[in-house]
Amino acid sequence: MDNSSDAEIYRTARDLIADYGARGAESHANRQLTEMTLASNFVGMLVWRRILRAVKGMNSASASSSATSRRR
Repeated sequence: MDNSSDAEIYRTARDLIADYGARGAESHANRQLTEMTLASNFVGMLVWRRILRAVKGMNSASASSSATSRRR
């Protein structure tokens, strides 16, 4: 198992969203996951899967809070 902490994963996800935007961050993380898969880098796959999941969660939470703000 890898030793990337949850804080590191979420920090990376946050930085990707800041650098690439919501959709771009998901695309970037997906590409990295694909590269790790093709290279049979199983630790890298685990890390990028966690990052992708975090990016999707942050995007979902952001979309939900934006929709709630618009309804007010």
